[in-house]
Parts: sequence; C-alpha cells; structure tokens
Amino acid sequence: MKLRPKLFFKEAILFATTMAVGIFTAYRYVLMPGAIQLPEIRFSIWDAVLLVFLVLFFVFASRYKKVANFFFRFFLIFIVFAGAQIVAGIIINPPVDLFIALGAVLVFIFLRNILVHNLGVIIGIAGMASIIGLALSPGTVIFLLVALSFYDIISVYVTKHMVTMARNMINSGAPFGFIVPSEGGSFFQDKREATAGIGEHFMILGSGDVALPLVLACSLAGLYVNQAIVVALFSLVGLFLTHLIFVNQEIRKPMAALPPIATMAIIGYLVSLLL
Repeated sequence: MKLRPKLFFKEAILFATTMAVGIFTAYRYVLMPGAIQLPEIRFSIWDAVLLVFLVLFFVFASRYKKVANFFFRFFLIFIVFAGAQIVAGIIINPPVDLFIALGAVLVFIFLRNILVHNLGVIIGIAGMASIIGLALSPGTVIFLLVALSFYDIISVYVTKHMVTMARNMINSGAPFGFIVPSEGGSFFQDKREATAGIGEHFMILGSGDVALPLVLACSLAGLYVNQAIVVALFSLVGLFLTHLIFVNQEIRKPMAALPPIATMAIIGYLVSLLL
C-alpha cells in the first residue's frame, strides 16, 4: 500500500485549518452580544428543485467557455468576500469588517499565487460553512451528506459531468477548491502555472469535500463545541482514507472524495453523542 506523507500533510494542514477557523467562527458568533438568532433552515421540495436547477445551471454554463470563466470567477470571489466578512465580523465591529473583506478580495484577485488562493478558499469556506451550519440541525446536515455522497459517486463515475465541470473550473483559473502541490510544486508558484500542471505537480481538493463535514461540525459548535471537534477529527480520518484510495490507484484519475469523508464525519457525530 502506497502512502505519500508529504502530500497528505499538505492536504491535512489545509483541511484542519479550515475546520478550526470554521468551528471557531461558529462558536464565537453564538457568544457575540447582540448576535442575530439564525432561523433554522428546513428543506422542502422547492429547495430540492432549486438545488437541481443550480446544478443544471453549473453544468450548462460550463459548456460555454466565456460564460463559464466569468461565472466561476465571480462565484469564487463572492465566496471569499462573504466568508472574509463573516470571519472578520466575529472579531471586529462594522464597518471595519467590510473593509477587511474588501481588502482580502483585492489581495485574492491581484496576488495570484497558490498560497493566497488557498488562504482565500479557507476563509471563504470557513465563514460560509459556519453560518450555514448554525442554521441547520445535525440531522438535516447528515441527510445532505448522505444524499450528496451518492450524487458525488454518480456525477464522477456515471455521468462524469462533475469531472467536466471541475476541468472547466480549472481552465478558467478559478478552481473552487484547494490547490495542493505534490512533487515539483510550490505554494508560492503562480496560480495560472499551477492550474496548467494539475495532475502532474498539483492536485485539487474540492471545496465541497471540506465544506460539507464542516457544516456538520458547525451545526454543533454553537452549543457543543467538543462534539464539533470530534466530528472534525473524524473527518480528518476520512481525508486520510481518501488520500489512501487516491494514491493507490493503478491509473490516476478523478475520484469521488466526499463519501469516505462524509462517512467518517457521521461516525464522528455518533461517537460524540456517547462522550
């Protein structure tokens, strides 16, 4: 069995940092004086229809290069801005948090190296997942993890539209995920050079593979921060299993990373109930 410890260490640092920032943000948000009580989100049939529509829109838009490039870049910048404002808002009062978020976006746009890209993704995922998690019950998040894990398997191995969409995101220069250097790559390398080397010197850890287990952890962080930490630790074990599966492929190809991570996150939640 192969193991690439240097590569996994880089993945684990990005994954664990996002988890830590997200859980801390959710916990601090609940403790803030005058914090807005987030209404619990309950999914209906119309929410499912909207989700399907968004997926189809992504798939359709990805077929048109100019439209896809603009949409992917805009979406990524929006996530970085929103996440940065949420994270800054738990420490600094408005309107300073808004200026910090704008500054973070400008740095993200103009400093195009891998380190800045990954830091932007960390802040974006952590901020958005913390708020979404606080507005969802753990049971709802577990249902989403199971449903989206099956979707991940189908979209990668059956229809393969997720692979096509991910490739188009990479080609647009706005991959919505972490760029992880392997052999011959550096965190200080230009992002455009890195996206051209995906599969050889770099790999992508998808944002959803980090954000979804973080949402589960954040759904607990407001009241049960210890349980949230347990979920995060088990999710990290899921990342390790994903790494083992990926590096032991006979032929290197895209894989559905969410199912092992989601499975371990759910197991972590069940274990946390016994503690």
